Amino acid sequence: MMRPLPKSQRGVVLFLALIFLVAMTLAGVALVRSVDTGNIIAGNVAFKKSALMSSDRGIQIAYQWLSANQASLLSDSPGNGYFSSLPNNGGSPGSTLAVWNDRNWVAESAWTNAVTLAADGAGNTTQYVIQRMCKVAGVAFDADGQSCIKREIANNSQGAGGVDGGSPPSYKGKYMVYYRVTTRVKGPRNAVSITQSTITVSS
Repeated sequence: MMRPLPKSQRGVVLFLALIFLVAMTLAGVALVRSVDTGNIIAGNVAFKKSALMSSDRGIQIAYQWLSANQASLLSDSPGNGYFSSLPNNGGSPGSTLAVWNDRNWVAESAWTNAVTLAADGAGNTTQYVIQRMCKVAGVAFDADGQSCIKREIANNSQGAGGVDGGSPPSYKGKYMVYYRVTTRVKGPRNAVSITQSTITVSS
């Protein structure tokens, strides 16, 4: 007796298996890329935060320089990153834009006379520029506040009656000028952080 011939194989199972294999491969590649992207973003944020923290170093050194050179702060000292007045637009030294603009500090020309500190342990290089917040260079601030931004120094000593006697605190009539310290930190992976701080210097 002759056996019936087997039916021809259509290969449907193999075709479906190949489709599932391709789909799983694509899903695996997408997962790997997603993890890599997440790691890159997290790394960039960490470098950005590190650069921002390094800006404090520039502010501290700028403050120390101001404290040590109070007798000569009426004059510019470009070699030390110091300028005794602001440009008319309030921007970076030498800026000629018609109005104040943050992009003054993005241009490399804004950092021509900046003080550059040695790189720290995290690979961040810090630069700073100090500007006295006055309209005119070479002159002391005036009492009516038109030339410089300043604050009055209070004398906390009380009169003979003390606090109970109701005597109000007296004032010395002296002022402290504000200085603006702008820092730029360049770190790994092209991380850049630009910050500005306003400080006063006590004698």
